[in-house]
Amino acid sequence: MPKKKKGKGSKLARMSDEERVRYLQHRAELELEAKRRKQQLIAAFTKSKLKREEAFARLNTAKINEQWRFILRRIKCKELHEDVEYLWNNFNRLMKTKNLMIQRLHSELEAADVNHRRLQEAHIKMMDLIIGRCKQKCIDLHKSFAHERNRIVSDETNELNRIRNNLEQYCSQLQNINFGQDKNIENILTQTKIQNAINIYGIAYLKEDSLSRLMHYGSNEVEKLWRQLNEIITKYEKNTGDKRKQYEYLKEQDDAHRVDVAQYPKLQTQLQRVIKSLKQDTHSLSQKREQSIAELNDQIIRMRKKTESLRQIFSMNQVLDTAQLKKLTIISANIRKELQRISEKGLTVLSLLRMCSNLEPFSLTVQKYTLRDTGSRRAFTSCMSEPFDKLDKFWEQFNYIKSDNIFMKKECDKLSFENKQLRNTLRTYLLTISKAQIARPLTSISV
Repeated sequence: MPKKKKGKGSKLARMSDEERVRYLQHRAELELEAKRRKQQLIAAFTKSKLKREEAFARLNTAKINEQWRFILRRIKCKELHEDVEYLWNNFNRLMKTKNLMIQRLHSELEAADVNHRRLQEAHIKMMDLIIGRCKQKCIDLHKSFAHERNRIVSDETNELNRIRNNLEQYCSQLQNINFGQDKNIENILTQTKIQNAINIYGIAYLKEDSLSRLMHYGSNEVEKLWRQLNEIITKYEKNTGDKRKQYEYLKEQDDAHRVDVAQYPKLQTQLQRVIKSLKQDTHSLSQKREQSIAELNDQIIRMRKKTESLRQIFSMNQVLDTAQLKKLTIISANIRKELQRISEKGLTVLSLLRMCSNLEPFSLTVQKYTLRDTGSRRAFTSCMSEPFDKLDKFWEQFNYIKSDNIFMKKECDKLSFENKQLRNTLRTYLLTISKAQIARPLTSISV
């Protein structure tokens, strides 16, 4: 059999100081790169988790807002339904009261109109009566004044005529008696003429004086009556000023009420339309409410069934959970015992590891960081388990020993393969020799 090849020396032993420093620096850079990638993965994971949490938070807030709006809409619909029911129940009563109020106001307006017309007629009659009386009094005064004036004029004219007649009689008598006595008669005539002139002048003066006094008295009476008429008219205007204003105000109110009464049919038609629309809305709302009530009753029945099924499932799950809890308690007790046993073994292994690490030579510590070839390095990296915080040295040594075992197994497999090849060549060689029948002593070859 050929001799085994000598194993290659450690790389670190064959490396120079600069190469060793570069190699260690390269290993440190690789470790830093691995840590950086790990931190990047953790940061990406946390970012994605935060994004998912934010999305879930937005979704939950949207659901809460939608539920809150649904509750508010339901409360508002309930309030509107109650308001519509109240209005529907009180609408006929309000219509009756409003109709009664309209009838009462209409009757009051008619009574006020009748009273106003009566007062107006009485006022007009009183004014006509006062004006007629004043006119009649003025006419009577004028007639009395004219009659008195005519009477005085007629009396004076009669007196003058009588005096003239008397004078003529006296003259005729004097002419008949004393026709011869011219001088005496002339004197007497002159005296009588003078006396007659004086008497005529006195009579005319008395006539004018009486006429002036009558005119003055009549004018004073007329002025007094005119003053009384003006005072009566002013008093009447003062007394009837408020009534006139009230009459104008009532007239304006009457016009406004007539306009309102003319608008009542339009309002009635509008209210009838509104009533019809409200009836239709209430009918549709009642139908929707009945449908929603039926749906809610169905949902309540389904939810009750679901709750019953969930209660049954919950009771079954509770029974299963109690059974599983009992099993878990038993298993956890066993596992706890097993973990205590493993922890005790680990403590013993750690104590042995400390003792071995203190007793192992320097060459073994150097070999921890060297590999024999690239194949062994790949095997080391592929078979190396993840280190822990408190067992770094142990796992380093374990990985080194494991990689060394793998390398030795590969060498053993290689050598066994070479051994098989050699055996096959020897067999072929022996067979060829036996076939050639060459006389030579048989040699036993130990295979």
